Amino acid sequence: MQQPENHPHRFEDRVAVITGGAQGLGEAFARRFAQEGACVVIIDLQCDKCEQVATRLHDEYCVQTLAVDASVSDRDAIKEAVSHILDEFRRIDIWVNNAGVYRGTAMEELSMEEWHFMLEVNYTGVFVCTQAVAPVMKRQRSGRIINMSSIAGRTGFKNSVAYCSTKAAVIGLTRATAMDLAPYNVTVNAVCPGTIMTDMVLKVDHDICANEGWPPGTHLKNKAEAIPMKRLGTVEDVAGVVAFLASEDAAFVTGQAIEVDGGELLI
Repeated sequence: MQQPENHPHRFEDRVAVITGGAQGLGEAFARRFAQEGACVVIIDLQCDKCEQVATRLHDEYCVQTLAVDASVSDRDAIKEAVSHILDEFRRIDIWVNNAGVYRGTAMEELSMEEWHFMLEVNYTGVFVCTQAVAPVMKRQRSGRIINMSSIAGRTGFKNSVAYCSTKAAVIGLTRATAMDLAPYNVTVNAVCPGTIMTDMVLKVDHDICANEGWPPGTHLKNKAEAIPMKRLGTVEDVAGVVAFLASEDAAFVTGQAIEVDGGELLI
């Protein structure tokens, strides 16, 4: 990833928390904040990966890091995580609700167990984390909350009723909490990535190709050809937008859902 030379210390003395930060988009966000001088906290259930990423960022960028093992939908665990972070750093400036899951299942075959699992992680987890960190940011009278939605929350995709529903709900939650927290100088925004090359998107490709009887990779090849910019997105494409929303340059931006999709929703 290219070093952000224009803002090498933009987040110095800031504390940035990323849920689901052990891989994919979350790891890219953690790296971007570390590159720009932030203390980085990674919350993830993948304990070993979480520790490895935190150690690597500490060694590469000489910033303080912390790995926290917690489920975003576990209210008590997240409250404990917030207390732990405050014990270590005394403040929380940026919170990125990134943890999410995808299951590509036909509507008629979708079990209630799978429905509730995706609801708990993709939507309830965003609420639980926001509810836990909001009092901290209100006391500070400053803060940035960034929720990862998806263009799936703006449109519909085949065999993705649970995923599309939860990502649409995140946008509604973003707008409502932005209203609640605006008087405290706390902004809340959503980012809606398009087709970004991550392990999750590779799984989406696998599920769709299996359902359609296509060779693996066909879905992503078709996506890249259809996107106006003629390529799939990178994690760095999304990390740049997240960093902007966390910065002082976005101090007057709140309640927005910003698409990072190369024009995918235009087609």
